[in-house]
Amino acid sequence: MTFVLKLVQANVNTFVLNESNDIYQEVRDSRNFTGKVILVTGSASGIGEQIVKLYSALGASVVVTGRKAADIAKVAKEVQQLSPKKLKPLEVTADLTKDEDLQHLFNETIKTYKGLDVLVNNAGLLIRGNATDTDFLANLDRNEDLDVRSSLKLIRLSVPYLAKTKGSIISISSTVTEHPQKALLAYELAKQSLEMATKVLSLELGPQGIRVNAV
Repeated sequence: MTFVLKLVQANVNTFVLNESNDIYQEVRDSRNFTGKVILVTGSASGIGEQIVKLYSALGASVVVTGRKAADIAKVAKEVQQLSPKKLKPLEVTADLTKDEDLQHLFNETIKTYKGLDVLVNNAGLLIRGNATDTDFLANLDRNEDLDVRSSLKLIRLSVPYLAKTKGSIISISSTVTEHPQKALLAYELAKQSLEMATKVLSLELGPQGIRVNAV
């Protein structure tokens, strides 16, 4: 559909979903997520912001999370306006590289909504640099911590709840896994790891009724 294609372009700011957009009605009427609980990491900006807005427009109960409270509040207000029933999203400030923040985010989600239907691992970090740079390994650790380890930690926490709802896990990858670029090796390795984790987890969790995909 047109709105899906435009949503993919959100990272270059070519598409913004709001009530004045001429395809908002198409989005809202395309399918019904009423009663579904959606956690999208990194949803206070960029692709994550557009994903959480899309789910809200489809009627879902959503979580808006990121590192900056002001950004979260701004997006949360817009998310609520897009909701057909004007559902107020849960707002959680969290640095997912910190275990206590990640656990707090998950605990607040379950405490507020009593369950989970979809986990979208969107939070990521793009660090430019060459493999010979003195800080390359440190940057690789930073990429792996946010893109891979935090995603796996949230998945491990989510599995018992997603098994009950026959829910899904969606991880946001990148075209660099198919079309490598110079000076992005730390980022590319992290995304490759995330894609392999997706393949293995789909085998492990599929029998529990949990769908696992990367886009």
